[in-house]
Amino acid sequence: MNLHPVFVHFPIALLTIYALMELVRFKKIMAQPYWFYLKAVFLMVGGLGALAATYTGDMARSAVRQGDFVPAIANFKQVLSTHENFAHLSVAIFGLLAAAYLFAWINKEIVSLRGGVPPTTTCPTKPWRSRKQSYYVKKISESSLWRILTSYSNLLLTGPVSVIFALAGLICITITGGLGGVMVYGPSADPFFGIIYHLMFPGM
Repeated sequence: MNLHPVFVHFPIALLTIYALMELVRFKKIMAQPYWFYLKAVFLMVGGLGALAATYTGDMARSAVRQGDFVPAIANFKQVLSTHENFAHLSVAIFGLLAAAYLFAWINKEIVSLRGGVPPTTTCPTKPWRSRKQSYYVKKISESSLWRILTSYSNLLLTGPVSVIFALAGLICITITGGLGGVMVYGPSADPFFGIIYHLMFPGM
């Protein structure tokens, strides 16, 4: 049973919404406390969905081998290979962003536990809300590895960098979805993507 069509639409929708949200740079919206968490949820849920879509996409290859799927184009193998490459690139881009958001989210929670003291700063005993929480969280948050991961997260989530990554991810996932549609319905089904298809595969 080919489950790939079941999984592909939700991650494309969620990650597209996230990317558009990342491209919105209005200060009033970005200043809202919920804006960070809203983007993070769309991104992380969409990222998990993209992993499932990629996995089921690999499984769908068997349907082609068994003759259960009839391609709508002559250069199917070439388009399939490009489709897979852009799918993996999309997962990589959004995966990096999701990891950065996850670390940033955890750091926000650590700051809350530490009574407002940043996680990369040596923390006195008093600000901790709970002694049980203090030992393990302090050990982790003040470690060299955590400092490096926090620096990576902060760098990736700065305005220009996050916008570039979100835009690149949006382009990749659009091409991935478009090529998927071409393989099933042919290049004429979507006039807009049909133009992109003929630019990517001249003469077809």
